[in-house]
Amino acid sequence: MSNLKRIGVVLLVIAAVALVAGSFKGSDVLDRAIILGIGIDAEENGGVLMTAEVVAPGNGTEQVGTFSKTVSVKGETVNVALQNVAEVTGKEASLGQCVVLVLGQKYVENVDFSDLTEYFINHHSFKESAVICCCEGSAKDLFNKGNALTQSMSLAIATALLDQAEKLSVTNNSLLQYARSQNELNCTGFLNRVAFVASDNTDSSLPEKELGYITYREMCVFRANKYITSLSEQDVKGMSLFLPDTYGETFVSFEDTVTRTVQVTNKDVKLKAGKDGIEAEINITVRYGRTDSEEVSGALTSKNDKEIPQKLLDDVTKQAKAIAEKYLAKQIEYNFDLLKFHEMYRRQEGTSVSLAERPMSEFPVKLTVTVTES
Repeated sequence: MSNLKRIGVVLLVIAAVALVAGSFKGSDVLDRAIILGIGIDAEENGGVLMTAEVVAPGNGTEQVGTFSKTVSVKGETVNVALQNVAEVTGKEASLGQCVVLVLGQKYVENVDFSDLTEYFINHHSFKESAVICCCEGSAKDLFNKGNALTQSMSLAIATALLDQAEKLSVTNNSLLQYARSQNELNCTGFLNRVAFVASDNTDSSLPEKELGYITYREMCVFRANKYITSLSEQDVKGMSLFLPDTYGETFVSFEDTVTRTVQVTNKDVKLKAGKDGIEAEINITVRYGRTDSEEVSGALTSKNDKEIPQKLLDDVTKQAKAIAEKYLAKQIEYNFDLLKFHEMYRRQEGTSVSLAERPMSEFPVKLTVTVTES
């Protein structure tokens, strides 16, 4: 089952909970606190602060299945914190429908969270496919904000990252995928970093709750579950140029006081490991950015048939090479390997401790970028 379908199933389960709760007073489902999302923050004196978004069926005339109630509890460990969620809510904490695990900024930047990933990987009901990410600021603050488009912050975050995975594929949103990255040859992986952007939207039923949107254009890089550095939106764009299955990057060029936008429609990436380093050849095809859908025809569509001048293609080539080289420089500066250069040499040389410990400065890259019109 795909992740997007799984989110749909979550919504159906919640609806079913409401029906069951209303029809069968005293049913076992009334004794469960269904957790949709979990946020983890670091406590100053050790331990964790856990914030859980809970859907808890009510009894009698109480409203059933209301989005969203958040509960924040402290604990020496994640396991203790979950037990405290059960104590505070008076219901058994159920992780079977949890769709997202969010790690707060201070937590990821200061804590080795190997134990946390191991705990959730081995939890009997927590799904390996649940989205994992980190956030700007505290996870508690994020979960207590409101999303302008949906009632549940957990579903808003999960949907945003899964949607990005379909469009750009520059995501590491699976807990299992992330955990594996921390045990590979170079033990390097990343998590998307989400942030809350306030809007002017209001909710008359919750006037005290700030509403806004979720952005997810930055990343945090880890080795062996320890924070290394953050990647800006521009860094991520540079990284995506090396990934053959990502499309949709846009470039803006200023030509004779006119702003032109082109979009990547196809990409051919060739990486070859040699004795003198990596040869990287990136061939990109672009077209003018569209302002209408693929199905719409007419004047706007016809404008996209105009030939892209060579001057514009040369400018995009220059931009693409610059951001790709900037990303490569960051890999060397902070010594992380998200493009799996170590793995390329492992296939030639075999696994060895010396290869695993080779710094990125020993993998010079000869980069060629070409841009043509679709």
